[in-house]
Amino acid sequence: MSCALVTGGAIGLGRAFSELLADRGYDLFLTSRNLEHLASAQKEIQAKYRVKVHIFVGDLSKVEFRDKLISFVEPYDIDLLINNAGFGHNDLFEDAPLDKEYQMIDLNIKALHHLMKHFYGMFKTKGQGRIINVSSLAGFVPGAYASTYYASKAYVTSITRALAYEAKVTKSNVKIQALCPGPLKTQFFETAGTQVKFYKRDPKFAARAILDSKRVVVVPSLKEKLAHGMLKVLPTNLTVRFAGFGQRRKKKSV
Repeated sequence: MSCALVTGGAIGLGRAFSELLADRGYDLFLTSRNLEHLASAQKEIQAKYRVKVHIFVGDLSKVEFRDKLISFVEPYDIDLLINNAGFGHNDLFEDAPLDKEYQMIDLNIKALHHLMKHFYGMFKTKGQGRIINVSSLAGFVPGAYASTYYASKAYVTSITRALAYEAKVTKSNVKIQALCPGPLKTQFFETAGTQVKFYKRDPKFAARAILDSKRVVVVPSLKEKLAHGMLKVLPTNLTVRFAGFGQRRKKKSV
């Protein structure tokens, strides 16, 4: 039986990954800070699919919890890591609370890096495994009015590409990928300070796109592929304006 660890796996895009993987026969290890969400996901997925769902509650932004999570899953043969946990924030850099930015960096970057480092080494030793890091279209452009979030996703995409290359040239047989979607119909807007109307796409569409792909960087929809193509050819002084305009439009009115 295959086993997958999905961070932030109880709701939103993480839940979409969890259900698709359960449908494909994976036993699941789900983690988040919310016990109610985890317990609900565990009950509903196990009732629908013939798989086991293990849950582990805690804050991935804390290194102590990550160490406990690694110890918790150690007895099991994890062969897929979905680094999905993360959040965003929409505000001027000078106005964004520093503690919230630090928490975002700890979760979006440090937690992802820590788990990727551990499981890549483990997968390389056993000769197989797969890591999917959830990034964003935001990772391809400087993001005025959400600068820390955009920068955190640029880190995710960059390190995924680099490690995928290392895995290939060292013949590690470990598959490394980044999913870079646009806005998805999830609870992301609740912490990002943005309006729900901008989040319409089914998260299962994005999750399925990367699960079925062999590409290192996966941009799921045609609309998003076109946006990505424009970001690659337009000068940065234009793309940063477009991103800033988009973030101002999405910002929740007070």
